[in-house]
Amino acid sequence: MGADRTALDGLMKDVFEEGVSEGVNNSFPLKDEFPVQKVDWKGGLGHKWTAHVGRNVSPMFVGEDSLFATAGNQQHKQGQIGMRKLMARIRMTEEAMDDLVSSEASFRNGMTDEKTRIIDDIAKREEFALSTDGRGVFALVDEDPTTDATLELDAPGGITGDNFGNRFIQRGMALAAINPSTGAIRTGVFSVTSVNEDGTDVTLSGTPTGWLNNDYIVQAANTSVTDVLDTSYEKAYWGIEALIDDGTNRDNYFEVARSQFANYKSYVVSSVGAFSLDVAQRTVDVIHQKLGGTTDRLVMHPSVRREYIKLLAADRRYGGGDLQSPDGGTKAMTQGDLTLGEIKVKAIRTVGLDRVYFLDTKKSGFKRYEANSGEWVDRDGSIWQRDGSGSSARHAFEAWYFKRCQYFAKQPGMNGRWDGITGQTLVVVRDE
Repeated sequence: MGADRTALDGLMKDVFEEGVSEGVNNSFPLKDEFPVQKVDWKGGLGHKWTAHVGRNVSPMFVGEDSLFATAGNQQHKQGQIGMRKLMARIRMTEEAMDDLVSSEASFRNGMTDEKTRIIDDIAKREEFALSTDGRGVFALVDEDPTTDATLELDAPGGITGDNFGNRFIQRGMALAAINPSTGAIRTGVFSVTSVNEDGTDVTLSGTPTGWLNNDYIVQAANTSVTDVLDTSYEKAYWGIEALIDDGTNRDNYFEVARSQFANYKSYVVSSVGAFSLDVAQRTVDVIHQKLGGTTDRLVMHPSVRREYIKLLAADRRYGGGDLQSPDGGTKAMTQGDLTLGEIKVKAIRTVGLDRVYFLDTKKSGFKRYEANSGEWVDRDGSIWQRDGSGSSARHAFEAWYFKRCQYFAKQPGMNGRWDGITGQTLVVVRDE
């Protein structure tokens, strides 16, 4: 019998494509787009900031020889900005370090790959924080406790809404439930074994007995956690939902009460309904009337941007140099920025699903305070540390990475926000 492929199978090699195919999204547009000034952290108890909260009320029209108002004064209040910390770690065995070094033995150096990609993973978590309000809430429980391990979720990022509740949750995370009334941790912490593709729920490693409707779902360090200290609750950077707010999410704005000093409230339109050009004009007018803010950027989810495009479709004429081949699209087809009255319209995939943020990027004083912009823990002389000692020792090593930052807007009242936009078609797309 002559030789065929089966007979000569032992001589054949696998032929590999060059490089590594990327199966995760390493683009973080909100962080890139958010216009901030970097400020070094001075340490101590934190940065004090002074808020001008009131005017001298004594100016008064008077008649001849009449009394005039008693002396007034400017009113100021001091607030304080604190730090928030983000940490991650990697673990490798000695064999993994040694055997994935050369290009002949691996597609990439294993140690380099782990250290490089953890930076992207941290950036992904930062993007979540910048899109939310700093509580670290991934979602809310969507119904009272179930009798199995399926956990129904809504309000992704703690932002009201029925769609895509598991939006920010990844398989393998440890999740805890927080009582929203007390801030206490509920009994039981479970790991995520799967994430439903339709966005409605996750499957846990156990049944979450005692978790209640509207409990906050947050990340826990591991499934043995029993203290809220060991969860991410109230430990995330303050994002756009906290900075641009009327007190609904954050009344205590870095120790200045928005309920007392309305200058530090952003203009928030709740339950907007359908995207409206009239409401958009009203919003920018109110922002300008309040503190002189001039909106120069609109940030929204792509599904909301489509509502804006649809609003103008009937009045838009086909473009293109050849009328035999008209072009009915916009720059949004290639993810280019649109405009609304010369204001740049930016679509960001991680922001609230029914939100529009009206930003004055020039006068709001957006800042990022940095105590540490990101580094490997090496205070004791080495990045890599042995895993365990004595009878618990393993021939493996860990490395820890951390950042300490906080975001701040000196003039939050120069910005606005829409809540509750309706009509959009949301396609659940997992951001891996």
